[in-house]
Amino acid sequence: MENGVIGILGLGAMGRIIAKDLASSFEGNVVYLVRDPASVKSLAKRYCATVRYADVSKPETVARALKGINVVIHAVHHEFNLAVMKACLKAHCHYLDLGGLFHFTREQLKLHNAFKRKGLLAILGMGAAPGITNLLARYGSDFLDRVEDVEILVGMKDKSTYKQVSPLSAAYSLQTILEEFSWKPAVFKNKKMVFVEPLSGRVPYKFPDPVGVQKPQFTIHSEVATLPFTLAARNVSFRIAFDDDFVERVRILRSLGLTEDREVEVKGKKVNVREFLISFLKTLPKTIPRKIDQYEIIRVVVRGSKARKKKELRVDAHIHGKDETIDKDTGVPPSIVAQMILKKKIQEKGVFPPDLVVPPELFFKELARRKIFIFLNNKRVN
Repeated sequence: MENGVIGILGLGAMGRIIAKDLASSFEGNVVYLVRDPASVKSLAKRYCATVRYADVSKPETVARALKGINVVIHAVHHEFNLAVMKACLKAHCHYLDLGGLFHFTREQLKLHNAFKRKGLLAILGMGAAPGITNLLARYGSDFLDRVEDVEILVGMKDKSTYKQVSPLSAAYSLQTILEEFSWKPAVFKNKKMVFVEPLSGRVPYKFPDPVGVQKPQFTIHSEVATLPFTLAARNVSFRIAFDDDFVERVRILRSLGLTEDREVEVKGKKVNVREFLISFLKTLPKTIPRKIDQYEIIRVVVRGSKARKKKELRVDAHIHGKDETIDKDTGVPPSIVAQMILKKKIQEKGVFPPDLVVPPELFFKELARRKIFIFLNNKRVN
């Protein structure tokens, strides 16, 4: 069982990073679960994986495809999270995903007893943010007797050169980006959940070099759905910085109503505005890098008290993408944790956020092997 079988559901950009990490670090079997098996034939051959048909819009195909798989990493859009979890219950398979944009995560947590009864584990949001963020918060909180504030900030500096730049490109799903820019972000303030305006909180913040000053903004994120309760914090917030030009372009789309989930009539046919926009954006020219040189810092500031004295800790993850995308910070965590489950380093049963079940020090050690380094108050800890 220590080797076992790990499935990857969805082989898009993130799924392929997960596949690459498993190919270099996992000695068991890997199965790609995709709607179009031919599309990953060459990848499966390169990484010695097998391929099965599974369509997340048809849950019965997912349940069949999961038979014999010990852990599945769900790397398709979060709107399918619940359906895939229910397929896991039928197939008796452990589950990991990359996040649920707050609202989906809340619904997923309701399956805790069902997973526990089956002797299964589901870990929600095991990417970079959520994922690494949760473990940074957990690590910092362990130095305190009482947690008051958890402030999560993500910033990136891109010194890459490009052959071609898309008019609107993003590191991850455009659908997720549009949702993050459109849905009201949750902020836990004075022990109450409040929802603020999209694009708010966009003020300068100085990250450590080489990222420097960025303008992170509030977005809807899964960490705020769980950390207030797992860490008993009074205040929890999440902000991420985007390039000024990118923000302005999305702002224009929002102002025109093109990000709204509503239907309009075009030549006698009903068309969903947001679905059309997403489909159209996918037809735009892709960004083609010439030389990748990116640096991202995921920072969690934890404030509270120790022995009745106020204390602040800054726990940072540094990711340098030199000739490789920094998106490995989203792709390698689920690979690491899926392997931890198979090796019985994590044995809890039920549905949990990462900070309740993943051992931070062991996880950080594995991150270091992938050249993702953790710092506590500017001192490296892994």
